Amino acid sequence: MTLLLSLEALAQRKRDVQADSDAMGGLARSLQRELHDALDVPVPDGKSRLTRHGGRCQRCTALLVFDPRQPRAHACPSCATVYTDDVHHQWWLMNAHLWTAEQCTRAAVLAYLLDDVAAARRADAILDAYTTRYASWPNRDNALGPTRPFFSTYLESIWLLHLTIALDLRETAEGEVGWHRVEQRKRLILPSAKLIASFDEGRSNRQVWHCAALLAASGLLADSPLERPAMQRGAARSLVTLLRDGLHADGSWYEGENYHLFAHRGLLSAVTLAERAAVQIPAELLQRFEAGFAAPFRTMLPDGTFPSRRDSQYGVTLRQCRIADWLECGLARVDTPSRRAALAMLYAPFAASGPTGRAVSTADAERNVPAVRLTRADCNWRTLLLGRLHLPSLNDARPESDLLEGQGLAVFRRDRGRFWIGLDYGDPGAGHGHPDRLNLVIATTEARWLDDVGTGSYTSPTLQWYRSSMAHNAPFVNGRDQGAARGTLLAHDEQEGVGWVSAAFVDPASDVRFVRTVVVMADHVVDEMTWTSASKVFVDVPLQALINPAGDPSAWTAFTPGTTQDGVLVTPFARAVAAGQVLTLELRALPSPATGGGVIACRMFECALWSETPATLWRAGTIGPPAGRPHGLLALRQLGRSGRSVRVLAAPGVIANVQCTQQAIIVQHRTSGAWSHTREAQRWHIQHGAGALASSIVLRGGRAVDEQESASRTPLPRHAAAAPGLVIEMPAGRQYGVALQGAEFYRHTEQSYTAAGSPEAQVTVAGAPGLATIRVEVQLHREPAFALACAENPLDNEPADINSDGVQLHWCSVITDAWNSVIAVPEPDGVRLTAATGSLDGLTATWTPAVSGYSLGFALPLPANETIVALDVCINDRPAGRERRRGQLVLSGGHGETAYLRGARQDPGRAMHFIFRPDPQ
Repeated sequence: MTLLLSLEALAQRKRDVQADSDAMGGLARSLQRELHDALDVPVPDGKSRLTRHGGRCQRCTALLVFDPRQPRAHACPSCATVYTDDVHHQWWLMNAHLWTAEQCTRAAVLAYLLDDVAAARRADAILDAYTTRYASWPNRDNALGPTRPFFSTYLESIWLLHLTIALDLRETAEGEVGWHRVEQRKRLILPSAKLIASFDEGRSNRQVWHCAALLAASGLLADSPLERPAMQRGAARSLVTLLRDGLHADGSWYEGENYHLFAHRGLLSAVTLAERAAVQIPAELLQRFEAGFAAPFRTMLPDGTFPSRRDSQYGVTLRQCRIADWLECGLARVDTPSRRAALAMLYAPFAASGPTGRAVSTADAERNVPAVRLTRADCNWRTLLLGRLHLPSLNDARPESDLLEGQGLAVFRRDRGRFWIGLDYGDPGAGHGHPDRLNLVIATTEARWLDDVGTGSYTSPTLQWYRSSMAHNAPFVNGRDQGAARGTLLAHDEQEGVGWVSAAFVDPASDVRFVRTVVVMADHVVDEMTWTSASKVFVDVPLQALINPAGDPSAWTAFTPGTTQDGVLVTPFARAVAAGQVLTLELRALPSPATGGGVIACRMFECALWSETPATLWRAGTIGPPAGRPHGLLALRQLGRSGRSVRVLAAPGVIANVQCTQQAIIVQHRTSGAWSHTREAQRWHIQHGAGALASSIVLRGGRAVDEQESASRTPLPRHAAAAPGLVIEMPAGRQYGVALQGAEFYRHTEQSYTAAGSPEAQVTVAGAPGLATIRVEVQLHREPAFALACAENPLDNEPADINSDGVQLHWCSVITDAWNSVIAVPEPDGVRLTAATGSLDGLTATWTPAVSGYSLGFALPLPANETIVALDVCINDRPAGRERRRGQLVLSGGHGETAYLRGARQDPGRAMHFIFRPDPQ
C-alpha cells in the first residue's frame, strides 16, 4: 500500500513532476542536488545521550553547529570554539540519526518520482543499516520514555515515521514485498513501533509524533493481523483525543506558538495517514486542525518572529523552510485567503538571501536559523508529494488586531502592523507553560519594549529563572511564582483605531485576584492593574526593562527583594513611590532579535507610572534572553489587601504628562491634546479634547463573568486539600506503617516493576507534637548502589543524587505552609542530605545496611506545638551500571506513572496528613 497517497495519485504525481522539471519552482531538482552531495555520508552508529552540556557552547550557551560530516568536531556559531568531547558526539548522534532518517525519506521520494537509481541505493542502504543495528542499541538510561537510538521516545517516533514512509515508497517502486523488506518490517519497523506504543504521553505535543509513527507503522504492517489492528486503534483514539484536547476551538495548540508549529506538523502527518487509512475523525475536530494552519500568523510579531511564550526558544522567525513546507501542504488541503497571505509573507523578497538550513535538517526536530529569503525550491519532500503543482496568486495582507479566545491571547496592531501589543491571560500551557498569566508584551518592528524571552536550555540552571513569574511582565504575590490556572476574559473591543482588553486571574498559590486592563491607542498604551486579597500580602508587577539612566542616585538604595529568584538578580535597588505620585521613567528596549542585536533606530521608550497607595519601585539587572545580553527588571511593589497601579507607555516625546485619580486617567499628548480614560461598569470611555471639538469613544465588550470565572479556574491541587482518606490520626505512642509492595507503588522507566526485580519497602511514621520520625526499610533484592557526592549533575539541572539509590522525603507543616523536598543518600560515615526544595528545617538522618537493602531513619523537628504534618516518601531505584534511575517506590502510590523528568519533585496534593495527638497525661 502507500501511506500518504493512493497508488493512482502517486503515479500521477510522478508523471507531472517528470513532465515539468520546473514544477514547484524546481523543488525536485534542488532536493536531488542536495541529496547527491551527501551520498557518501555514512549511517551513524550508536545511541545518543542527553547531558547537561552536550550540544551547547559552555561559553555562550548557543547550540553547536550540526554537521553530518563532523562527528567529532562541533563548532559554536557565536564564538567559533570547537568542541571534541564525547558528550558533544553523543548529542551529535541524535541529530545524525534524525538527519539520516530524513535523507532516507528524501531518497525514497526522489527514487520514485525521478527514477533516481543513486537515490534508491541510498534509501536502501540506510534501511539495511538500521535494520541490522537497531536491536544492538540498549533501551536504558533514557531521559523520557523507552527508546534505542535516542534518549526520548518522541525522537524515535520522528525517526520511525520517516523510515516507514521511505520503506513504503521503496516497496511501491519495486511492486512487491521481497524477503529483505519483510526483514526490515520485522526487525526495524515492528519492534520500534511496539516500543513507542508502550509509552503513551497523553496530551503532550510529543504524543502527536507517537500517533503519526504508529499510524504509519500500522499501515505498513497490514499483513500482520496480530499487531496492526490494536496499534492502529490506539493511535487513532489518541489522535482524536489530541485534536479535541490539544487544539483550542481557534485552532491554536494549548502550549503556545513554539509547540503549535511542532505539534501541528505532526498532526499534518497523522491526519493525512488517518485519512488514507479511513479513520473517522469528527468534522468539528478537522475544522480545528485546518484552522491551525493560520494560528501562528495571527499572533506574529512585527519582525516576523512568533512570541517567545512558554517553553520557546527566543526570537524564532517564521521565515524558515520547514514552516513554508508545512504551509504549502496546508494550502494544498484547503485554499483560503489566510493561507495565501501567510505563504506570501514567507515568500516575500525583502528577507536577505542565505542558507536555509535544509541541507542539515534533522527531520522534524527543530533547528532554527535566521530569517532568509525563501522560494518553493526551499521546501521539502512533503511539498513534493502533497503540495500543489502550481501555486495560486499569493495576495499579501496586512495583519490586523486579533483575539484567540481559546488560547486566551488578545493582540492589538497599530501603524500598519509595526506596533504590537499582546495580553496573555488564558490557557496556562500545562507542563510547558510558565507562571505568567496577565503577561503583557509590547513590540515594534525594531525593538521589544516589554518582552517575553522564552526559555533557554532545559538542562541549564537558568531554566528556573525563565520559568519564574519574575521573568515575565506578570504579577506575583509574596515573591512566589503564580500557581497554574486559566485567566478569564472580562472585556474586549476594537473600534476606530482604539481597543481594549480586560482579563481576570485568581492565583491559586495565594488566592489573590488580579484584573489587568490594557487600552491601546494609536501611539501609546494605558495599562491598569488592580488586585484584592483576603489577607495582607505584597504584590510585584514587573516590567522586563532597564532604566536608562537610573535617575537621581540618591533616590535609590540597596534592596533585598526577598524572592526565590535572588540568585539571578544583579544589584537590586529601590526607591519609594508616594500615593498618587506619577513617575516618568526612560526605559531601554531590547533590540528585535531580527536585527541581530545591533544598533536600532528606537531603543528607548517612556513609562509614566502611578500607584494609588504608597509603593516601592525596585530595579535589578537580569540575565536577559537566552544566549543574549544582560538586561534589566523594574517592578512596582504594593503592600496591603488591595492595590491599583497604572502605567502609560509610549515612544519618547509622545506624552507630555499623565494624571491619575480614582475616577480617571488623563494622558496629555504633546500633539493631539488630552485623552481622558474612565471605566464605566463594563465599558471604557475615552474623551478627547474639550468644548465644541470634544469627541469620545466608548469601548464595550464587557461580560457578566462571575460564574464563567469560577468555572474557568483550574488550580493545581494543594496539600491543604488532601482527600479525607489520606488523613491519619496518631495517638501518643502509636505508629503507622505502610508496606510498599507491588507494581501499584512503583514508577517505572524502561523496565516494568517485575523486570526491575520487584523492590519493596516498609515506611513507618511515628511522632508527637513538635517531632515526627520516619523509618524507611528498603529491600532491593540486590546490593544497594549509593552514588558518590557530585557537585554538578552531568546529565541535567536536577540534583545529582536523584540518580542514586536513596530516599526522597517530602513534607510540610500546617504552620509553615512550606513544601520541603530532601534527598537522602547513605555514605560510609553518615547520610548525605540535599535540600531540593525548601530547606532541611533541622532534619537529621541515620542509616544501617541490611541484606539486599538498607534502612534509613529520619528525625524531623516541627514548629513548637505543631500536631499536623503532610508527608510523602519516594525511594529511588538505581542499580549499578546505570547512570539514570530505573524507577521509584512511592508512598502515595505509583498510579501507573513513570519516573521520567520528575527530578526531586513530588506533588504536595498527594501527601498523607498525619495528626499527632499529645499524651493525655
